[in-house]
Amino acid sequence: VIEGQTIKKSDVARAVSNSLKVEVDKGLMAVNAVINKYSVNGIATRRLPENEVCDDLVIDIDLLCADIQMCYEYVSVVEQSGLKVLDIVLNNYAVAKEAALFEESLNTNVVILDINRTCTYLTLLSKGKLISTEIVYDGLNSIINNVYRTYYIPYNDINKLIKYSARFDSEYPDDAVYAWTEQSNTRTLTVKMLNEAVERPMDILCDKLVTMCQPIIDSGAVIVLTGEGQQMKVLCDRIKELCGCEVREYCPSTIGVRDPSLTALYGSFLVYREKTVLYDLNVSCIDLLQFDKLIDQKSLDSEGETITTKIKNLFKQYIDKGGN
Repeated sequence: VIEGQTIKKSDVARAVSNSLKVEVDKGLMAVNAVINKYSVNGIATRRLPENEVCDDLVIDIDLLCADIQMCYEYVSVVEQSGLKVLDIVLNNYAVAKEAALFEESLNTNVVILDINRTCTYLTLLSKGKLISTEIVYDGLNSIINNVYRTYYIPYNDINKLIKYSARFDSEYPDDAVYAWTEQSNTRTLTVKMLNEAVERPMDILCDKLVTMCQPIIDSGAVIVLTGEGQQMKVLCDRIKELCGCEVREYCPSTIGVRDPSLTALYGSFLVYREKTVLYDLNVSCIDLLQFDKLIDQKSLDSEGETITTKIKNLFKQYIDKGGN
């Protein structure tokens, strides 16, 4: 019910807070309240209807839940380290917010494949809502482990090799991409050798993911790849070959960083920013007094640090000595 007949942010915040009090299944807790649409005077909208005139407001809200014991363990770890938990955001919700996929899913089904080291998250979005999510406990590690068992190269090096050196084109298949010493003998790894170690576990992973998505693909869908696995080009290419539908790679553009393994992290900032606007929160994670002092000091020092100032000083010294 709207007091004063004009919608305020506090009215929406009150509705969201009330929704989080709804009883959910035993062992779960509601961590994210997703506003799908507002109905103002019988007219549906997806934007915040602030300052609209009406008697009552209906808000369609989905509650995303997580295992309560797992949340407790996460919060305990953070608080024991001396930090404060600002919010809890589910991975798939954060990815969808970062990539603006809720809006895209209004017209077509969207499947997010968030491929990581130990697991892959499969998320279905439809009609602007998060419909379902599954976790497949398989990811890049199955490929990395096979290369390690074959050649015993350090894990971090294998991770870089499968992402940036594995390729299935016909050009230069025997190029050396890595060299290491084993029992005083120098060995080299070629693209062909790397491909042979990568191909089978990669195909198994891709077949598994595409098979799980097949019913949705058959009904019409767009697949978005992200996560650390998105950096492995041959993996993305193989999924595109198997799917037979539109498949694209998403790489975050927020904050100027380009690392798809951090898509969910970027999205969590967006989710929290929306909450600060709705609840008029003013939270700073730094010492503002110390920050202001540091910025002021840099402003004072910057004049003497610029290239232009240094050149001016050189000319001034030259002129003072009587040079032309």
